[in-house]
Amino acid sequence: MVKRNVSSLLLLTGLLVLFFVACAPERPDDLTELLTDDLISEEMKMTDEAVGQMISSVPNPVEMTILLQKSNVVYSQDLLNPSGSISNYNTNFKKALNLGVYGTDLVYMNIYDRTVSTLSYLRNLQNLADGLRIGQFFDYETLNRLSESSRNIDSVLYITNRGFDNMTRYLIDQSRSSIAVLIAYGTWIESLYIATKVKTHPPNKELINQRIGEQKIVLDNMLHLLSNYRNDPFFEEIFLDLMDLKKEFDNVTISYIYEEPVMKEIDGKIVVIDNSRSEVNINDDIIDGISKQVEYILNKIIE
Repeated sequence: MVKRNVSSLLLLTGLLVLFFVACAPERPDDLTELLTDDLISEEMKMTDEAVGQMISSVPNPVEMTILLQKSNVVYSQDLLNPSGSISNYNTNFKKALNLGVYGTDLVYMNIYDRTVSTLSYLRNLQNLADGLRIGQFFDYETLNRLSESSRNIDSVLYITNRGFDNMTRYLIDQSRSSIAVLIAYGTWIESLYIATKVKTHPPNKELINQRIGEQKIVLDNMLHLLSNYRNDPFFEEIFLDLMDLKKEFDNVTISYIYEEPVMKEIDGKIVVIDNSRSEVNINDDIIDGISKQVEYILNKIIE
């Protein structure tokens, strides 16, 4: 009799455990459904147009990479996220972030004419985009064919940029702007990481440092953009990470220097030339502080 009661109790306990496991809400790390904008409160929500404009303000990694190349900075594969790391990205949050990271890496490799190494990165982009149901904007076959020759680099960059732009517009239209923001965030962090880690030498070192310092303005825009999604714990975490990065960028000062504009005739038309400029005050110690925080953030993205 006692054994029967014990057996019944164990069976009941097991059923209750299964019931509660089945009914328990999923942990954020286990979420597999598509990220949407449902968590944005009406008080915080930005218009779709504003979100699109903010994302567009994030510099294209082409700009920074071309600057590095023209400054005779040596290419370093070690700075890129290993292509084999894609197996770690099982949530849509991670997929979106690393779609941006791998997109930046692909740009970096193509501009430096490392076309042989791009195949695995192209596959990663396709896999991540497919996982987010936005693979229709990524022309893998054409990019794979064009990447076989360095003569097609301009075409590769154009198709890649067009694909990301179309992805962004589509995601915003589908109330999935949060994914577009994560892609832009991953793109910007990886580009900034590469810029702060490459070996630079005078006189081009100062120019690269200036460009890094200018990212202070981009950071402010990114914080404003991310604040739109802070009801989501994942976004809250990356927002706080950027606030720590902001502490380092607070040491950068940017001054606007006004110069009288001049009028000049170009191709038979009168054009106003703006001679005003921005002056960035930054030094190696500030760069080092920025670099360490960016590395910390990137490691969380790619782990």
